[in-house]
Amino acid sequence: MDDYDPNKVYFRCNTCDFLFMEDPERFPVMCPQCGSENVSRS
Repeated sequence: MDDYDPNKVYFRCNTCDFLFMEDPERFPVMCPQCGSENVSRS
């Protein structure tokens, strides 16, 4: 994984339950594992 980026927060995919970090300013936030946009901030 990349170095820790303070601008990124954790999201969890509601489709495949994958936990990942993404910049919340980026739209849409998509799951890197399954491509779903059905994610929630965790």
